[in-house]
Amino acid sequence: MEHCDIVIVGAGAAGIAAARSADEAGGKSILLVDSKQKMGGVLLQCAHHGFGPQLTGVEYVQKLLEQFPKEIKVMLGTTVVSVSSDRTMVLSSPSCGLQKIRFEQLILAAGCQEIPIGALPIGGTRPEGIYTAGQAQELVNICHKLPKGPSVILGSGDLGLIMAEQLSLEGVKVAAMIEQKAVCGGLARNQRCLETYHIPLLCSSTVTEVLGQEVLTAVKVSRSDTGEEQIIPCSSLLVAAGLRPDRSLLLGLGSPDWVHLCGNCRRVHPMVEAVTAEGKQAGAAACVRMKK
Repeated sequence: MEHCDIVIVGAGAAGIAAARSADEAGGKSILLVDSKQKMGGVLLQCAHHGFGPQLTGVEYVQKLLEQFPKEIKVMLGTTVVSVSSDRTMVLSSPSCGLQKIRFEQLILAAGCQEIPIGALPIGGTRPEGIYTAGQAQELVNICHKLPKGPSVILGSGDLGLIMAEQLSLEGVKVAAMIEQKAVCGGLARNQRCLETYHIPLLCSSTVTEVLGQEVLTAVKVSRSDTGEEQIIPCSSLLVAAGLRPDRSLLLGLGSPDWVHLCGNCRRVHPMVEAVTAEGKQAGAAACVRMKK
């Protein structure tokens, strides 16, 4: 059975920073694992600026990977199936099949998950045309395809606003942005797209029903304060209902002292610089724990 001193799960900003930090702190046997085929995590689908000194997400990753230590073993296209209390984990990949390894310290940098429409109290059908905002972002920036317009966006956080601007730039009409709270939720710099592209913002409102059989045709929107309802025709619905940390690998393990959380799987961060800083701290902490 292969043995590693430190295993890092997730090769986004936090995981890359943790790997570099662990190497700098004297870590000898470091393994970085990610299910995707490239390092960078969600940043690879972020074509907009706002990362570090006005970099795009892709540029920020490239900067993180500058002088990445060759001594660190990287396994991409590899899924962590399970983690056990005896400090072993099972990996799965097309090239190696199932593989069991033993480790001393685990750094979890698995990021976060979007809240899907299935977790929301929205009735109606589930036809073609419903995406999370992150799925739509990947569709546009990685697959170079566009959701059909007009589009309705549920949630006015930063990701929802970023997608509203990007769809508008690509020629997809955004029919409305729906926000459950009384005010818009994103940063002021991202809110500017609402005025620039004349996108209606419906606050104190939510989508209560999806309409359409095989394809999406409209959504029903209800105001929480007055109960007033309206039907908004659309061909796509982007759900930007928020993010939650992904700690699913730790279910049933409790809180062992050999696990270190960093980045968005510890808590959702608004800025990538904070994610990177936490990764650095986790890498150094894992090395300190190794020496005890």
